[in-house]
Amino acid sequence: MPIGRYAVTILLGLALLVAVLLLVRPFIFTFAEARDDRNYPVIAAAEVDDGPRAVEIVLNDSHGLLGEVVRDERVGFTVIVAPVPGGEGFTAVGAWSPVNDCPVVIAADRLRDCADVAWTWAGVPLDAADPPLQAFPTDERNGAVVVDFTAPGEPGAI
Repeated sequence: MPIGRYAVTILLGLALLVAVLLLVRPFIFTFAEARDDRNYPVIAAAEVDDGPRAVEIVLNDSHGLLGEVVRDERVGFTVIVAPVPGGEGFTAVGAWSPVNDCPVVIAADRLRDCADVAWTWAGVPLDAADPPLQAFPTDERNGAVVVDFTAPGEPGAI
C-alpha cells in the first residue's frame, strides 16, 4: 500500500524534525548573549548617525539612575544616544539634569535642561562649574547601539 508508506514516511519526517528542533533550541539559548541591563540594545546605529536621539526604555531592574521612573515593577528611563564626532562610536547619557532635577532635551548643537544649563552631546558640561551627565558604556553590535546601564560614570571616563 503506497498510501500507508507515505503516511509512515511523513510521520517519521515530522518526528525527525521535532527531534532536531528539540536538540537545537537549547544551543540557541546557551550561546546567545543575555538580554539584561548590561547588554541592552537601545537603537539602530543608522538612526543615530544623523544626530542624537532620545530613547525611552524600560529597564529590567532599578539601578538608582538619575531620572529613573519606577511604577509598580517597571522602571522607565530616558537615554540620549549620539554619534561621536568623527564617526568612531556612540555615546549614551541619561536625559536627566543633575543640576536642576529636570529632563534634558536635545537642542540644535547641545543638550540643555529646564534652566538652560548646557552639555555637549557626550554629556560634558559647557560650564566647567556644572557636573556632567551620567554616561554609560556603549558598543555597536550587529547594527545596534548596545548600552550597559549597570555601570554609569562620567563622560570620557568610560
